[in-house]
Amino acid sequence: MTKYIGEENYKCPLTAGVIVGCPYDMYKVIEHLDSQRFSFSRFYDIAILNFLKNAFRDNKDQILKLPVDMDVKKITSSSGIMEFTEEMTRKAFGYNSAKELLDYSSCKNYMDDIKIPTLFLNSLDDPICIKSLIPFEKIFNNPNLVLALTENGGHIGYMGGTWPTSWVEHPVTEFFASMLKHHSSKSQRGKSG
Repeated sequence: MTKYIGEENYKCPLTAGVIVGCPYDMYKVIEHLDSQRFSFSRFYDIAILNFLKNAFRDNKDQILKLPVDMDVKKITSSSGIMEFTEEMTRKAFGYNSAKELLDYSSCKNYMDDIKIPTLFLNSLDDPICIKSLIPFEKIFNNPNLVLALTENGGHIGYMGGTWPTSWVEHPVTEFFASMLKHHSSKSQRGKSG
């Protein structure tokens, strides 16, 4: 969503945006996940890798029809997301390397171009989108961006109160309601002026 809003720039048809648990730099996020051997992040790495391998197996016949050289054994025996991305995903989409694909896909490159109010909601205990990867300077230098940083929330879970109730919809709804109200009153002023 962030990449889309930035790419659209002034032409973005949205009034506002909300991004929860944003992986700003996909290469560094995957590098982080793949490097974790004894932490909660490793569970995400394994789950995502297994999802990718299963998706490959389920669609192998179609994928192998692509005019690129793929090594099925290397793909199915990948030990991390980066290795899988290097062996399959980047080849399927015509990139020279996993890094090139992931850098192109990362929203950090488009944040300066966001021209609508956009709320980023990140949690300090997110095992995927860790604090050191949040581009604070980019967010603070663009007046259209707001960062809400919470102590707890994990990766988009934001559980609280009576578990398994999530509270993330409250700030998201309030932000959108405020932006729509502001946009509506701005539109009304424009019509009467």
